[in-house]
Amino acid sequence: MNPLRLTKQDSISILVLGEIVGACGYAIVRVQGFDAALVQFVPASVLPALFIIGIPVGALVSLLVASVIAKKIPVIYQIAKFIAVGVSNTMIDWGVLNLLLIPLGLGTASYVGGKGLSFAVATLNSYFWNKTWTFQRKEMKGAGKEALQFYLLTAVGLGINVGAATLFKEIGPNTKFWAGILAPGFATLLSAGWDFFAYRFIVFRQKEVKLTPDASERVTPASVTTTTTTTTTTKF
Repeated sequence: MNPLRLTKQDSISILVLGEIVGACGYAIVRVQGFDAALVQFVPASVLPALFIIGIPVGALVSLLVASVIAKKIPVIYQIAKFIAVGVSNTMIDWGVLNLLLIPLGLGTASYVGGKGLSFAVATLNSYFWNKTWTFQRKEMKGAGKEALQFYLLTAVGLGINVGAATLFKEIGPNTKFWAGILAPGFATLLSAGWDFFAYRFIVFRQKEVKLTPDASERVTPASVTTTTTTTTTTKF
């Protein structure tokens, strides 16, 4: 099977991830009240379908385009999968957090607890999809060590994300757009680069397989002698 070709399994996986992004995205829009602004451009009856159907279809088309580009640049296909998983992680994190804000409110303690829970759920989603789909590690041997490495390196990525976002916020202009969009955007790019490197080359790295010749295929001095003798006696 060509790992760079859009398979049936890849199609199903990207559609499921698209549904996750769409559902969580719609929840965020409703909680934040963004739907009131969106209905000025999209009919209210169409808005749910735009998230639940439109986003999965768009994700499938994007992965198809990536598979075409991967014929020239093979790593693009794996990066596209990683990005799809990353977007679903972000939407789960923000979606769960926004849903928890309804009963918990905006108090500091409740916010920290809700953010911790949303990050844990998103990380679990990240581990499952990156292991089984992006990097395709199906074996269970050493899964405990692998999971520990994953969570530790993801925690490093979280530190990079928070630290970079804070740094960009402090050195940039004091505006909501910079603090709420540009600063975390730059931080996400940095932490995503770290996560991809850590997952591919440390957590889910491909192990070298040492091939041992089968006993029936081994060449021994006795077999060489026998073959030589037989060949000699058949000549006239």
